[in-house]
Amino acid sequence: MKKLVSLILMLTISMGVVALPTAQDPKSETVSTSLTNKDILDMVNAGLTADVIVAKIKSSATSFDTSPTALADLKAANVPDAVILAMVNGPAKSGDAVPPADGIVTIPDGTEVEIQLKNNASGEELKVGDIVDFVVIKPLQVNGLTIFEKEATARARITTAKRAGHWGKAGKLEWAMQDVMAADGNRIPARFIKRQVGDSKGGTVAVAAVATTVLLGPVGLLWGLKKGKPAIIPAGNRYSVFVSGDTKIKGKLMEVSSQD
Repeated sequence: MKKLVSLILMLTISMGVVALPTAQDPKSETVSTSLTNKDILDMVNAGLTADVIVAKIKSSATSFDTSPTALADLKAANVPDAVILAMVNGPAKSGDAVPPADGIVTIPDGTEVEIQLKNNASGEELKVGDIVDFVVIKPLQVNGLTIFEKEATARARITTAKRAGHWGKAGKLEWAMQDVMAADGNRIPARFIKRQVGDSKGGTVAVAAVATTVLLGPVGLLWGLKKGKPAIIPAGNRYSVFVSGDTKIKGKLMEVSSQD
C-alpha cells in the first residue's frame, strides 16, 4: 500500500511540474558613436601620435565640423596638420592614399613637372653660365600633399650661346635644366636640354658673294656683312622637365574648400 501511494505521489508531482522558460539576457546593443572635434582634441591632449589618430579617423564614422573657424581652432590647439587633413577627407575609402603624418614623401626619378619660360631667351644677350628663369604651370600633388606649387620657380643654365654672325651664320642657344623649387623650399635637381638655332643662310650668302665678286670685284665682299637670324626662345614656351633621382620632399596640405 505504501508503495502504491508513493508511486501515485511521484506521478502527480512529475505531471504537475511545468518547465519555466529560462530568463534570457537582454540583447546588448552596440552604440555607434561618430568621432567629433572634441574626440580629436581629447586624443591629442592624451599624447596620442598623429599616425594613431589618423588611423582612428580612417576606420571610424565621423561627424566633424570642418568649417574655416573650426579648422582654425584645431590649428590653434596644436592639432597636427596630417590629422586636420584626415578630418577634412573623412573615413578611408577603398584605394585612398593616406598622407604620412610627417608630410615626407618620396618623389621617384623621372617625375614630370610642367614649366613655362618667364622671359625671352636670346643668344644675342645671354652667355654661357647665365641662368634662365621658369615657373611651374600647375601644382604637383602626391598623397594629398602639394609637392611643387603653381608659380614655383625653376632654373636652367645656358651651356651654349652664339650670336648670329656675318656670312649668314645663325645664332645658337642651348640650355640645360638645373632645378625646380619644391614646396618645402628646397631646390630639386631636374633634367632637360633645349637647343635653339636661328635661320642660317650661310651657303646662300657664300655663293652670292663669290658670284658678285666675279662680276663686280671687291664690292661683292659686302655680301659677307649679311647676318643670319639670332636664336630666340620666346617667353611663355612650355616644357616638361623631370625630377633627377629619387628625392624626399616635405609636402604641404592641399587647399580644400570648406564644408557647410
